[in-house]
Amino acid sequence: MREQIDNKRIMRFFSCLADNTRLNIIMTLSQKPQTVNEIYQRVGDNITLSAISHQLKLLSDAEIVVNKKNGKERTYSLSEN
Repeated sequence: MREQIDNKRIMRFFSCLADNTRLNIIMTLSQKPQTVNEIYQRVGDNITLSAISHQLKLLSDAEIVVNKKNGKERTYSLSEN
């Protein structure tokens, strides 16, 4: 059972890397933690702010990124896991 869970986690991880937008977000976050607006400024060509948020949710679900709420904004960073 544990092996199935690990396999699913690994599959989610590589699936996230297979998307160019998510890969760009990961590369952006590798420089420093950033807000959605900061990520959008760096990655936002041909993609909406809403789509960036959606991609960040997928990356969070895959435990690749984590976020911390600062007032009304969230700051995203790469997970240490």
